[in-house]
Amino acid sequence: MTTESTLKSGLAPVRAQHHLSREEDGDDREQKLDRIVPQGGHVSVMPKEVLELLAIKAGDVVLDATAGMGGHSESMLEAGAARVIALDADPAAVEAARKRLARFGSRALVIESNFKNAAAALAGAGVNEITKALFDLGWNSTQLMAGRGFSFMSDEPLNMSYGSTPASGFTAEQIVNTWSEKVLADVFFGYGEERYARRIAKKITEAREAAPITTTAQLVAIINDAVPAAYRRGRIHPATRSFQALRIAVNDELGSIEKGISGAWEMLVAGGRVAVITFHSIEDRAVKRLFAALAKEKRGALVIKKPLASSAEEIAANPRSRSAKLRVIEKI
Repeated sequence: MTTESTLKSGLAPVRAQHHLSREEDGDDREQKLDRIVPQGGHVSVMPKEVLELLAIKAGDVVLDATAGMGGHSESMLEAGAARVIALDADPAAVEAARKRLARFGSRALVIESNFKNAAAALAGAGVNEITKALFDLGWNSTQLMAGRGFSFMSDEPLNMSYGSTPASGFTAEQIVNTWSEKVLADVFFGYGEERYARRIAKKITEAREAAPITTTAQLVAIINDAVPAAYRRGRIHPATRSFQALRIAVNDELGSIEKGISGAWEMLVAGGRVAVITFHSIEDRAVKRLFAALAKEKRGALVIKKPLASSAEEIAANPRSRSAKLRVIEKI
């Protein structure tokens, strides 16, 4: 089980890029968690670009490491992929993807698994090699309404785990009620780029002395009380960055990204490609570093030098795509 001490070491690379003493001077570059759910449900991001840059073709064996509602898997199967193995940690997403992909029969396999265990999941399914892989690190939009504490707009239990059990071993409730003020501040700043990280951490530790913090509404009220009035009236909800940080910690997202992509890479054939869609700068930096290391080692070649963003037309039709960035690498 991951502990507070191991999280401290995991935060080290993040702190190296951001100095906590500058928290009052942060910016409002992006709203990280306010992913708008489109009318009609979840819509896959950059589907045409994914097909084009992965170069999906007949005979491909594809890992869709983050199945969601099955949209990308469906488009890749329709484009001629011989088989798609789709993973998702969320049992509800697995069920939805299975229903959506049922018409493809044995060409589609959906497995309940966190993408950090991609290599083991593939091996367990009898798949020894893949030709393409996709990691869409965005939300399955229905998760905002899953009652697990992802949304700061409703009152829910403080869980924040994508799967039936948290990948890190602890829930958001356990984090806010047991971790030290200093580590909480590091988490909020390192994973959420929250400028008022120290103030929020201090208020949380004070509040929990009176009573445990168990719901999102309680946490939002504490955050609102911790930050200046001008921040509460700002462009984004004042709880946005703190909720992002907790979600990343609960689901061990940065560690999972590296482990999952590395595992898929080892099973990728020469000439195969990996595409990753990120939705905030911390994720994107992690993927950029990983791809750069592979390129430097002459193990991979960047298919596009800079990340691809969603088109204006897609953003207009699907606002949640506005912060998406797509990176693609080919194995040498």
